Amino acid sequence: MPTPDHPNIRHIRLFVACAETGSLTSAAAILGITQPAASQALRRLEKLLDATLVERHAMMLTAEGKIAQQRFRRLLGLIRQAWGPAAKAAIGIIEMRLTWPHLRAITTFAEHGSFSAAARTLEQSEPAVQRAAREAEAIIGISLFENSGRNVRLTAAGLSAARWFSLAISEFENLRDELLEARNHYAGRISIGTLPLTRTFLVPDVIAHLANRYPLARFGIVEGSYEVLIDDLERGRIDILVGALRRSLVSKTLYQEPLFDFELSIAGRADHPLTQRREITPDDLADYPWVVARRDTPSRETFNAVAATFPKDKPARQSVETGSLNAIRGVLLKSDHLALLSHHQIRYELEAGFLAAMDYPLPDSRRPVGVTLRRHWLPTALQAEFLALLKEHSAELD
Repeated sequence: MPTPDHPNIRHIRLFVACAETGSLTSAAAILGITQPAASQALRRLEKLLDATLVERHAMMLTAEGKIAQQRFRRLLGLIRQAWGPAAKAAIGIIEMRLTWPHLRAITTFAEHGSFSAAARTLEQSEPAVQRAAREAEAIIGISLFENSGRNVRLTAAGLSAARWFSLAISEFENLRDELLEARNHYAGRISIGTLPLTRTFLVPDVIAHLANRYPLARFGIVEGSYEVLIDDLERGRIDILVGALRRSLVSKTLYQEPLFDFELSIAGRADHPLTQRREITPDDLADYPWVVARRDTPSRETFNAVAATFPKDKPARQSVETGSLNAIRGVLLKSDHLALLSHHQIRYELEAGFLAAMDYPLPDSRRPVGVTLRRHWLPTALQAEFLALLKEHSAELD
């Protein structure tokens, strides 16, 4: 029988109990199984991880076992958050019945919004995915789904459970990467959410540096709106979010850490009519169409402040709204449009003489760039090195 690519939660509980008691016999008694069954379960877990977790003669954890113990404790803690104190008395029963396919069914439904889409992603039949999701609901004893017309959606409790399950799945993937790192084999993955300001210079620079050092490492760059990326970070779909920080981050599970400050400039094509002006006025700026950032972004706030200075009879012409730097550059190069960009974002275009920054002061345009991280996140060595290099490269930009 081939080894599954996902763990058995009961086997994880057994290993953690064995690590805490120092006895496989005691662990078996806690879970209510026989000693032979416990030995077989531990072997299956070790086979799945391709690691020796316990030194059988002394019943001591190996170096790999200590890594697994820390990660598996965290994994079980994350799963238990899914039902909170309401089912505290039934933790043992729930964990004996809950399986990895249950977790995947809930998290994939949450990500794609329907059982049919979840089934396609998981490469299973829709009835099988729906059955697994409903089984999870029955096991936990909390309503995870509700009907909305003809559609089914997650309840608030369901959304919360999906988030915790997703983080537990991410914790297992980090364990696999960390075990490889312990053998000096850096083949793990870092998923980085990027906002417009850092997509073209900071994050790519750090990735190029690490990729040269660790050729087998994999890097995923995820683009999207701030709101979508924050949700991805909270669910463990990305490991880190890099970009302009918000003045207030309302989250109990995330925190922000500044890296450097940036300032915006008014940019246009190199031969834009305003590049010939010795002095540019708000009236001049109002003569041209603008490419503006999305609403509720730091760059849009700065633009709104600039536009407020335009003559009352010449309101700002917000011709294009986008968060795509490629789109902004394309529009600027082919038209008289203007945009607010930092020198970092268009350094190559400035050096090549394709774009120009106007000599126009923008008061209060200084904004912090930084990372947003999950509280209590435990990075792998590769992830920690990425974060350290991010700070090192940022120090040169401040």
